[in-house]
Amino acid sequence: MDAQIDSIQQQKSNQLVIPKELKNLVSGGIAGMVAKTFVAPIDRIKILYQVTSAPFRLRDVPRVALKIVQEEGASALWKGNTATMIRVFPYAGIQFMVFNTVKSFFVDRNEEKHIQLLGGDSGGGGNTTITSATISSSTSGKESNNAVVQRRSTIEKDRKFGMSTVESLIAGSTAGVVSVLCTYPLDLTRAQLAVLKKQKKRRDGFVKVLLSNYTSGGARGLFTGITPTLMGMLPYAGVAFSINEQAKRQIYRINHRDPNVVEKMICGGISGLFAQSLTYPFEVTRRRMQTLKVLCHANNNETAINVVSKSGTVVEKDIATTSTTTTTSTREMTKSPSMLRIMKEVFQEQGTHGFFKGLSMNWLKGPVSFAISFTTFDLIKEFIDAEEVRWNEKKYKVL
Repeated sequence: MDAQIDSIQQQKSNQLVIPKELKNLVSGGIAGMVAKTFVAPIDRIKILYQVTSAPFRLRDVPRVALKIVQEEGASALWKGNTATMIRVFPYAGIQFMVFNTVKSFFVDRNEEKHIQLLGGDSGGGGNTTITSATISSSTSGKESNNAVVQRRSTIEKDRKFGMSTVESLIAGSTAGVVSVLCTYPLDLTRAQLAVLKKQKKRRDGFVKVLLSNYTSGGARGLFTGITPTLMGMLPYAGVAFSINEQAKRQIYRINHRDPNVVEKMICGGISGLFAQSLTYPFEVTRRRMQTLKVLCHANNNETAINVVSKSGTVVEKDIATTSTTTTTSTREMTKSPSMLRIMKEVFQEQGTHGFFKGLSMNWLKGPVSFAISFTTFDLIKEFIDAEEVRWNEKKYKVL
């Protein structure tokens, strides 16, 4: 009997149990790459409008896309997407990993509070609650697989002790800030590549632009525009993750089942719509701060901003430095002006409307991107969980 128990324990200790942090990192990274690649052409055109004072009309977007294809080739619509892929895997992976880590903390804390409450009210009634130990002990011998127990325990705990709206906001904001701080130099490089024209004889590679930022401004140069990014990311990620999380929990409460793929996409789409609309002015500000140096040093033939002008050329006033052309020298402009100065210039150029230029493109892109990202994350994570269980079943014949 003892030998049989030892054998079972040995099997359980040798089973494949992938750390949940690694699952979240990989699932989030892949989800982010899929979503960003899908919407990359819209992103590039949006950035070109954001960094100029050229008027934006949604009906002009097809014309701009066609002009980019004619001048630079179809692949130019994905200009800077390589930099995006290098950035988005760690960015999205870290974001989802941090969010789920903070989520686990809140869920565990809520479970402990529930146990204490029941214990205090009924003198030992805490045994009626669902805990990891309860689930593990109640499973049959067939379900002794560690991976199965761990997965079912996490799902049940999330359903019963899930985060409140405030906790979701905190988890989302924390995830957003940590991911931005870890990957911001890559986002800066991606934005700068987006405003440069693709040329056959001259290649502005990812590494070249990244090193240029460090050479010209040191470590600080790698974080140009970080202030509006962080100010926007706190509500952006907080609202996005919170709406998505609470919407999925509400679906479970109403239908007594987990949301299907379509429902997950709708939840992700709605969360993206609200989050991006709320923080869009900060995005316009950071894009201008990120690309100012590139636009000041490059000539018209090297940048792609002329495609957003109906005349085909962009005069000096079209560049996102309008007020500085009359009050500040070009040399001074390249010293990474403050966020407040950039916002003042945007307001002087175009008024309040300038802070929301291209928002209608985000209303098309944002929900699609978030829907793909959140849904892909759930599907990949479920796939990894299923493969983990299948591998253990096949190897040890536990089930």
